[in-house]
Amino acid sequence: MPFYRWDEMSRKNLAAPSDSEGSIIIGDHVTLNRSVSQPGKVARPHFHGCEQLINVVSGSAWFRVGDDEKDVTAGDIIHIPIGVEHEFKNTGDGEFIYLSFKNISEDWPPPSDLPGDS
Repeated sequence: MPFYRWDEMSRKNLAAPSDSEGSIIIGDHVTLNRSVSQPGKVARPHFHGCEQLINVVSGSAWFRVGDDEKDVTAGDIIHIPIGVEHEFKNTGDGEFIYLSFKNISEDWPPPSDLPGDS
């Protein structure tokens, strides 16, 4: 199916290091997920075998990518190269919502997900 709406898709935890819940769309070579992290929740330090771009939609968080740290808010974009450890914490009073773009790799997407699932 070529058309999706986030508010019509179910949410679940997509990756064990993160407390976020999200919905995922899986293409032939790339994935897009929209994730929501509640106040104080985290994504513990982890890395992927794929490149990742994160677009902050709303809220605020502290983010670390490798040795670089930054407080991010809506409109910020985070580039995470392959194999670089990263983590974040929702530092705001509301939800931290972000879009994550990743290429398909040996460790992404999680094997239980199917195209358009969630």
